Amino acid sequence: MAGLGREITASMNETPSVEVALMPPNSAFAGIVARVAAGLGATLCRPDSPMTADIAVRVMVVDMSRATGAPRLNSRCIVISDDPAYAAWDVIALDEVEERLPRAMRNLVESELLRARAESERETIAVLNQIGYALSAITDRTQLLDELLTHARRALRADGASIYLIDEASVGSDATLGGSRSARTIRFAAAQNDTVPFFAGRTTLPVDDHSLIGFVANRAIPLNIPDLRLLPADVPYKPTGSFDIATGYQTRSALLVPLMDRDGHVIGVLLFVNHKAVAGLPLASFDRVTPFGERHLAMARSVASQAAVALENYRLYREITTLFDGFVEAAVTAIEARDPSTGGHSYRVAQLTEMLAREVTEAEDPPFADVRFSARELTELHYAAILHDFGKVGVREEVLLKAGRLYPWELAQIEQRFRIASLQATLEAIRENTADSMLPPRLAQLQEDLTLVRRLNRIGRVGETEGNAIRVVAERWKLAEAEPVLHAREVRRLCIPVGTLDPEERLEIERHVEHTYRFLRVIPWTRELRNVPSLAYAHHEKIDGTGYPRRLKGEAIPYGARLMTISDIFDALTAGDRPYKGAMSPEKAVQILRAEAAAGKVMGAAVELLNAKRLWTRVVEPSV
Repeated sequence: MAGLGREITASMNETPSVEVALMPPNSAFAGIVARVAAGLGATLCRPDSPMTADIAVRVMVVDMSRATGAPRLNSRCIVISDDPAYAAWDVIALDEVEERLPRAMRNLVESELLRARAESERETIAVLNQIGYALSAITDRTQLLDELLTHARRALRADGASIYLIDEASVGSDATLGGSRSARTIRFAAAQNDTVPFFAGRTTLPVDDHSLIGFVANRAIPLNIPDLRLLPADVPYKPTGSFDIATGYQTRSALLVPLMDRDGHVIGVLLFVNHKAVAGLPLASFDRVTPFGERHLAMARSVASQAAVALENYRLYREITTLFDGFVEAAVTAIEARDPSTGGHSYRVAQLTEMLAREVTEAEDPPFADVRFSARELTELHYAAILHDFGKVGVREEVLLKAGRLYPWELAQIEQRFRIASLQATLEAIRENTADSMLPPRLAQLQEDLTLVRRLNRIGRVGETEGNAIRVVAERWKLAEAEPVLHAREVRRLCIPVGTLDPEERLEIERHVEHTYRFLRVIPWTRELRNVPSLAYAHHEKIDGTGYPRRLKGEAIPYGARLMTISDIFDALTAGDRPYKGAMSPEKAVQILRAEAAAGKVMGAAVELLNAKRLWTRVVEPSV
């Protein structure tokens, strides 16, 4: 293990590569220029040679006694000329070259190196700030990792980088929980490379000392390896080399740092490979790769710290989202448990509404060409749709579950009165000795009238004929002078034209929208979801102002709520488990929606879009 510390703390000579260009190349002063350049650790090059990625500084010496034309001069040039009027770093007379050129070249190179270092530091600070800004605002994991690697590679001038994350499913097997620490695993999450296209893999490694990644994750310490080809034999970790073999790439220098959460636990590892002079350009040759230095290690630690915070924030965001989704699911389950006949309604409405909103967004023709739902607005619409009926918790259960025009106990009381009426008729017939002649017709009439009561309690529509018939029944039978078989309230309910609710009950049901709004207003919604209450509040409004509870019209109704209204009506019509009605075919439901659109109550174009795409065929029944 003697070499272990060397890899962890290895430093480097971080002097950037310097080139000196001589113009013209056949200058009489080429020898002294080459000699001074060599003494400064620089290489001599032609002025027209391209500047490769590993060159940080290039300065120029121009011999104006031999130069042809008018070369472009600047503060990075030294001019050899007897004319002192040139604008350059320094102008050296021909007879002073031996004396002054070495010092002038040294000063220029040092100045340019300082300038390059200052520029690099400014860029590094800017990049670190960009990382902080970018990572703090991203809630998508894939985008988060991509931004992290892009900015981090630029800051460290790394040709490639990868990130590995501890497999959360294996964290519970930690020794503190009675398991084995070696059972933990770390898996590949994302990578980038400037020189070769990167192919995604599914690498999973054990958190132990046998691999570079596993070692850093296991020990929670960084590794800075100048050259992977020169690893000491006594280190426990070995690079797999699978990526290099598959792509022809050559990984030379490597820098690995652990990602630590606020509790000091390792949550991942950042790997940077092949340091180069200029970020963003492919390597022309792997021989130009240089080691990462201590400054790079410090920078990588800073990047890793920011990355860990961003990943922790993402984890917390995901957990909060999951927690909230669980609360929403529990809330919907609670309300639908009160009314099993509408089970799944909220989920189906949410799916239909979201799909309809997406289709509207993708449509390019009027009237949808200018309507676009953002991801945030779709999320708002999802929560509003799935919670649109939560206010039904404030509705009496007997009203919520009312399957007939009469409550079950009301029908039972009426049936009991009919039995008493039958008994009275029988006793009267016996007393009057008319049991054989008058009793059978009276009993048959009673049975016929009770059958009418039962039929009107359940049929979809009650017309004037049925209403008159039930009022005749109420007048026909009395148990006593002040005790009719059918009470006035029961007659009114049996004459409800459509549905099972009388005006008071319908008003109570309609108030569920207000209950929903009041409930949703209590929730401290984030800025991105602040419109959820108002969307749910408007799901029973109609474009012509005949909806409820606020009688909103047209554009006053949020666009998403108008789509939710269509989805809500469609599902209510096609649901096959309502006790007060049978299931309707999707085609029949569309016809009814078209009639509503023709009456100016809902958006006709959205109804046609729903029908054209047959969105109901994509609805997945909830598994709750």
